Amino acid sequence: MSTLIVSGCASKPVASDGGPGQAVTTSNTFAPVKTKNDCTDYVAQITSAANGPSPKIGLLPASAHPVALLECVQDFQDVPGQGQFSVVNTVRSTGSVDAFVSALRAAYVRPPEPTPQGGNYSCAAIGYAQQWLVLIDADGTAYRIEIPFWGVCPAPDRTVTSALAAVKTKVTSTVRLRQTISQGAQASGCEQQFAEMAFVGAQTNGPASTRPFFAGQNAGKPFRVCYYKLTGTADKQKPAGDFESAATITGAPAATIYDGLTNAATAANTDSCTSPATEYAVLFTNGGAGDWSVVELGGCKLAASSSGPDREVPAAVMQVLVAAKGT
Repeated sequence: MSTLIVSGCASKPVASDGGPGQAVTTSNTFAPVKTKNDCTDYVAQITSAANGPSPKIGLLPASAHPVALLECVQDFQDVPGQGQFSVVNTVRSTGSVDAFVSALRAAYVRPPEPTPQGGNYSCAAIGYAQQWLVLIDADGTAYRIEIPFWGVCPAPDRTVTSALAAVKTKVTSTVRLRQTISQGAQASGCEQQFAEMAFVGAQTNGPASTRPFFAGQNAGKPFRVCYYKLTGTADKQKPAGDFESAATITGAPAATIYDGLTNAATAANTDSCTSPATEYAVLFTNGGAGDWSVVELGGCKLAASSSGPDREVPAAVMQVLVAAKGT
């Protein structure tokens, strides 16, 4: 069961229609929905970016006698030598589903939870997404089912979700949807995408700051550098390039970068920088997570850090970064 916490609280549950002390019914009522005994429809829904009507979901009919369970689960999979992929796993039961079916049927007729006397209660604004769950009847008919909601603050019935978690299962097949992290980014520890923050900073036109370019002392320490390249489909407000390559810069070249950016002049007249650089480097120091710097390798040749304003990139810094990138 996927959970989406929206924010805030609601003074009454969405389905509440009873007064103080009265029972509140929170389960929806749907007709049985027949589906396929596989994950092809689920994959199609994801790859189509959820365009069109939402797939139907329903209750298990009283005449059904399920003998197996199927669940379609979206996940991430690391593939040695290839990177990380978004996948859909076909998960099937390997044992009895009787306890889960019994819990499901019991939830259909469970009396609603009474509202507190006086009606003084609040419910967190939480959204739940039903997983793709299928029960297969003895005759081979497959039904896509919902997990019933229950309670004054409607939530998936815990007795049902607990029974579902107890069903023994295994992954029987996996379908790759798309690559999320390339092998190079994964091996180097770089993010697959990183925003062109020097361009973003140039658009803010904020007041000049006297804070140092680097948040902490890094003189004499190496830089881990991730190189990115923008495509024409990048977001116009906060463009993010895709990982291209990586390098570690040490010794005198690292000192050139540190000294050059530390003493670089604050960028002026950035209003003319109306387009992001198509190639840029992201520098990470040993100062800890979040201590990053973006250096444009073209365009206006600006540099942005997590602790200061945009700077003009010195030529010596540019030479070191371009040389480390190679071809």
